[in-house]
Amino acid sequence: MTECIEAKTTTKVFGYHQVRLKGKRWRAHRWAWELINGPIPEGMVIDHMCSNRACVAIDHLRVVTQRENIMAGLHNIDNRSHCNQGHPFEGNIMVRKNGRRECAECNRARSRANYAKQKAGA
Repeated sequence: MTECIEAKTTTKVFGYHQVRLKGKRWRAHRWAWELINGPIPEGMVIDHMCSNRACVAIDHLRVVTQRENIMAGLHNIDNRSHCNQGHPFEGNIMVRKNGRRECAECNRARSRANYAKQKAGA
């Protein structure tokens, strides 16, 4: 993969750079894709394979379904080695009854904090 090419705009929404053309606002990566490849197919989205929301490099973008985009995201625990707090996931994942997986160490820390809060209020 080549290096990222970052859009140089001042307008950002959720980290995505925007461009304004003919009175219409476009997310820069979507505009770049359509400029080179034509319209994005109905029901599809543009996914950043490089995880840099400012990137407009065409070889860093791909057309996927929204589900594929979400599953490929960094927030998806399957694609990460550590949680947001830096705890390693290997051997440290708990599964809730609803199937949601979480960092067991973060869950223990939350539980300890809640217990201390309840004990202080009692």
